[in-house]
Amino acid sequence: MRVTALGSADAFFSAGRGHTCWLIEDDKGAYAVDFGATGLMALKRLRFDPDRLQAVHFTHLHGDHIGGWPFLLVDAVHRSHRTAPLIASGPPGTRDRLHALWAACYRRAAEKPLPFPLTVHELRPGESAALAGREVRALAAQHMTPPDIALSLRIGDIAFTGDTGAIPDGLCDGARLLCAECTYLSQDSDRHLAWERLRKMKLPPLMLGHAGSEVREAGVKVCDDLDFLEL
Repeated sequence: MRVTALGSADAFFSAGRGHTCWLIEDDKGAYAVDFGATGLMALKRLRFDPDRLQAVHFTHLHGDHIGGWPFLLVDAVHRSHRTAPLIASGPPGTRDRLHALWAACYRRAAEKPLPFPLTVHELRPGESAALAGREVRALAAQHMTPPDIALSLRIGDIAFTGDTGAIPDGLCDGARLLCAECTYLSQDSDRHLAWERLRKMKLPPLMLGHAGSEVREAGVKVCDDLDFLEL
């Protein structure tokens, strides 16, 4: 298994890095978690064919996590002429938001059926689904104001925090790897407490964002764009 941070910054492209996007390649194929505006560019820099993506799983619907979706579609429609099915998942509202984003960027293309099957699954905290041969489990993240919902995700044995103040209970249980957002770690007491909990786990966290010196220790990888870890 190979996990690559395609984008490792926040909404402000801090330090000149790309928006959040994880690429996971395993024995079943490949999928992405979140797909910020720079996601497609990062795939091209890796010389990774976007048509290899079986699924894109969104933690929440902020622009820095979904902004690359219309570019992924326009590449599939007009460059590669994709025919392979694609799965998307995310919190309630994902289906409408992704279509609205596609239509806002490429109105005429969005008026036509896609030339490949696209299935969108919406998950609430506590729900799970078998998607692209992997179990995707949704947990509640502390990030958005109701009725909007943000998720942390457990996909197989990899945990993804998404944007959250505290790590949801059970997210990391038995996980081989945690892909964590660390923006504002030094200012956010909830995240400090979460980090203290993580330090006690026999789990190698893979950190992204503005992680400070307090997390630069054994078993921790602070990511820049295109950094990867093989398991």
